[in-house]
Amino acid sequence: MKTSTFFLVLALIAWLGATAVAALSERTYGLMDDIGMRSLYSDRGPATALNWTDKTRRGFSCMLLQSSGIRYCGMNVQLGDGVRQGIDFADYSKLRLEVEYKGPAEKFRVYVRNGIPDINFADSKYQQVDVPVRRGAYIYEIPFDTFEVADWWIESAQVQNIPEFRIPSRDNLVHIGFDVSTPIAVGQHYFNITEFSVVAPWLGKTNRIWWAIGSLLYFIVTGLLYNFFRLRIQLKEHHDEMFGLLKKLQEAGTESAHFKRLSMYDPLTGLLNRRAALDLVDQFAQHNSLTGTALVVMDIDHFKQVNDSHGHEIGDEVLKRVSAVVQHAVREGDAAVRWGGEEIVVICPKTNADGAVRVAEKLRAEIKHLAFSVPGLTITASFGVANIRHGESFSQALGRADEALYEAKKNGRDQVRGHKTT
Repeated sequence: MKTSTFFLVLALIAWLGATAVAALSERTYGLMDDIGMRSLYSDRGPATALNWTDKTRRGFSCMLLQSSGIRYCGMNVQLGDGVRQGIDFADYSKLRLEVEYKGPAEKFRVYVRNGIPDINFADSKYQQVDVPVRRGAYIYEIPFDTFEVADWWIESAQVQNIPEFRIPSRDNLVHIGFDVSTPIAVGQHYFNITEFSVVAPWLGKTNRIWWAIGSLLYFIVTGLLYNFFRLRIQLKEHHDEMFGLLKKLQEAGTESAHFKRLSMYDPLTGLLNRRAALDLVDQFAQHNSLTGTALVVMDIDHFKQVNDSHGHEIGDEVLKRVSAVVQHAVREGDAAVRWGGEEIVVICPKTNADGAVRVAEKLRAEIKHLAFSVPGLTITASFGVANIRHGESFSQALGRADEALYEAKKNGRDQVRGHKTT
């Protein structure tokens, strides 16, 4: 499998995996985290006693001394203003209630009230569902689809002839709660609430839109990256083909290229030799491109003393190390030439005097810090710089650069001098 195809498959698998995780994930909205006002309510009869059992208002008890009549007691969470302005929970699919119950009840009622924006209607739609009681700690997962609008509320609100009032809704919930309701068992009822929250699939209606937009952007980027990798592989294949062809051509002309190199380059330093440099200058002159060319002439200081004191092998080492510095430091398009002995000329096309001086200063600084196999041996170089003027020959400009080099040596060496017109 090609790398680009593998990348595409991997990206698709990653998206499918992320989608599966998102589809299986849930988001919750806690109702016990001080988002609304929690309160207890009851029928307020003389046979009913209701109170909180802790300061955090997560536990309460209800004592009922008789079951006749309408009896109820429970806990309510107010959302928004509790009348018309609440919270939209349309994306949420269920209500989660984790509660520890002790008492004689067999079931309790969970309810929500949805605010009605009509200013002429001051009541909120009451929807409920009965839940069987589980003794001890238990997590109730109550789907909102199981809630129904209470018949008693429809009658009391006198909306029997308005069909939409019979349809459960949760786009503007102003109250959520639960209670032990009629018929209610006589005795003590204890509730300790661990969690009370509404739950939605992570990929609910709202998030599905953003997920679709994100997925579209993901596949756009994936497609761009796929095409990038595919084109890169194709370019590499073409490059390999071209390289193979060039290699064959190089192999065919290896012998002639070898002799041509021998004729152009100095075998010790790897720099251009004088003959190759003069050929290059002739080509420049034929195209009228000598004017504005800068020449940097350098000479290794006290090179004869190095040969005399340490031998020619160390002298050759110095030449090779200095030449390597020159080859590495000169700019693309410049030509470095071993002019003879320890003298090196750098030809800098389309370079002014200041640019050539910067090249020379860079070389001077790097040569001064070279280390050699002889401990303590320090090498310096002197430099002369000149520009080829309009109508001037290469040799004339080289002579002026030599004069500048002589001035550098005369004034103490290890320095750069530019030719000055007198």
